[in-house]
Amino acid sequence: MTTTSHRILKQLVSFDSTSRNSNLPLIEWVAGYLRERGARVELIYNEARTKANVMGSLGPDRAGGIVMSGHTDVVPVDGQEWTSDPFTLTERDGRLYGRGSSDMKGFIACALAAADHWRNLPLRRPLHFAFSYDEEVGCLGAHSLVERIARSLPKPALTIVGEPTDMRVGVAHNGVTGRYTRFKGVAAHASDPSLGVNAIDAAAAFINFLGEVSRLPQVATHGCTLNVGCISGGAAPNIVAERCGVRWEYRTSTDEDVAFIRNAIEGHLGGPRYTDLEVASETELDVPQFSSRLNEQGMALLTGFGARMPVTTLPFGSEAGIFERWDIPTVVCGPGSINQAHRPDEWISRAALDEADQFMQKVGAWAVQAQTD
Repeated sequence: MTTTSHRILKQLVSFDSTSRNSNLPLIEWVAGYLRERGARVELIYNEARTKANVMGSLGPDRAGGIVMSGHTDVVPVDGQEWTSDPFTLTERDGRLYGRGSSDMKGFIACALAAADHWRNLPLRRPLHFAFSYDEEVGCLGAHSLVERIARSLPKPALTIVGEPTDMRVGVAHNGVTGRYTRFKGVAAHASDPSLGVNAIDAAAAFINFLGEVSRLPQVATHGCTLNVGCISGGAAPNIVAERCGVRWEYRTSTDEDVAFIRNAIEGHLGGPRYTDLEVASETELDVPQFSSRLNEQGMALLTGFGARMPVTTLPFGSEAGIFERWDIPTVVCGPGSINQAHRPDEWISRAALDEADQFMQKVGAWAVQAQTD
């Protein structure tokens, strides 16, 4: 039997919402779907208005509701060998194959399917939908979406970020900060390098320093990592390189680790090694570390909905830390497995969708109850 969530997932997968593309066709479909079911809906666009987040609400305009959060973009299928069209949901042996089926259009489909039921309930607590763009390339859309939620909605009691966890409750993950550091020296003929200032030499010294930082006890023993992913610069072998840029990242679990790494690197770049160069750095990626502040009562609520215990620390990043940054208690919990994400023949099982549908039914039953806190 084809369920509502199955039909919606088929529609969502049909939109090629790879991060390099606009997600507006999908977002506009979702916005229309929610409006037809009586939701209050707002789109939050990027500066170029080529992409948008969607925020929707059912029920009373009051504090204490639950936010269902998901990202609408997917990773590319380029170079992957699929046995079926990645943008046509295909069922084989109880598995639903398609790009984004697990990560994380399955969760979005179940939340939207639940809206069909929730709209007919006498809701005493609000239920919100928050679907973002460009999570896969750095959680770019979620910042404006969560800020809008925090500033315009009465404070929610909980956000559920529906990344695929097999419905286990994820309560922590490392944050990721991506930086681009540029060095500008002085070009000169390579026959006399002393007349120039080589930006590649400076970048190489910086990369070596990053390696030293990664081996410091404060970093290595705290589970933090640093990585250089890209270096580019110079024009020709016979020219002292005037410019060079380094793209690098660090992953941390606490604010103290962030401060330690940042202070060490800023102190190094401000030192005598670089006095003859112009040095500038900018943040290109900001995925904050996540540590849930949900209390025992909140955890009991989740298990009542059908979430699985014990809680888990996640090996991947998400938008959860952005909600926590705005003081909205958050967990990560959704159908499907991260082991199926980003791979050829990505899939989610029918059973996983059914489990998430039952979870959503219990969320609706909770939202009908009188609010006592």
